[in-house]
Amino acid sequence: MTRMLWGHDACAGRPLALCLLGGICLMSGMPQPLPELSDGPCDINITLRNFRPVISWKLRNAPIAPTHYTLWYTNMRKDMEVVEHCANITRPSCDVTNLWMDVSETYELQLVGSRGNATVVQCFRSVFPELDMLLEPPEFEVAGFTDHIRVTLVLPETLPKGPQDQELWSHFSLIIEEQLEGIAKKHKLKINEDTKGNFTYVLDKLIPNTTYCVSVYFNPRNVESVVRSPLKCTHLPPARQPGSPESAVIGAFTSVAFIVAVAVSSLMALRRVGYICLRSVPPKVLTTPAGHKPGVCSPCRKMRP
Repeated sequence: MTRMLWGHDACAGRPLALCLLGGICLMSGMPQPLPELSDGPCDINITLRNFRPVISWKLRNAPIAPTHYTLWYTNMRKDMEVVEHCANITRPSCDVTNLWMDVSETYELQLVGSRGNATVVQCFRSVFPELDMLLEPPEFEVAGFTDHIRVTLVLPETLPKGPQDQELWSHFSLIIEEQLEGIAKKHKLKINEDTKGNFTYVLDKLIPNTTYCVSVYFNPRNVESVVRSPLKCTHLPPARQPGSPESAVIGAFTSVAFIVAVAVSSLMALRRVGYICLRSVPPKVLTTPAGHKPGVCSPCRKMRP
């Protein structure tokens, strides 16, 4: 029994939060590590990945590698409880979208690593999501045109919601940054329920025949935790000049069409005034038996004096 208890000397060398967690663990029946085992051989992180808060961890020189993990948590207003879908798991991560309602609340985490029936690793961490959460930017593609760039963001078809329809992602703005020769211009995109799927944002009023680079990242409260996407660059095509081959072809086609139209109009006008005549052939009923054709007066024929 003495191997399972937290003594006064143990608490003296530990943060207050850890001692509180230890007391909660004893009352709730959480598995306890052996006293000779370290309570911090791992790094626990929280990341907003694809708009979902995910707890992940890495071991640091653990003497015995665990095969399974169980994650516990509390918001300090209730007893420590196990994350049901992250109990006795083998993967080093846990999605907590359905648990957390507020990014401005402190959560206490305990990770228990086990091998068989023995607890071999135990780690603690206090998490304040608004400051501690790393915000991974979404994937995106760029397409360059003469004077604008089309940025296509690859977002979830449906943005996830937490308990009571809380939306953790609504607390953060997405920044689309255009860069030109070291000068950056930021475009702030507020995430809402319509910002989903392959969402398109246009960077306009750009300079043709110029190379622009684009980066995407969330705007966190803690500026030191910015996670920027790799730059994607595109060279905009030059604007069409009046003397360009395309313009010359278009101009020549327009000129030929204009000349043909003027010529046709002129011919029709000359025909109407009588300067151009069609050949007149009298009807057969007017032909005499001897083959003599009576004269047919044509409006185009000039009258002799």
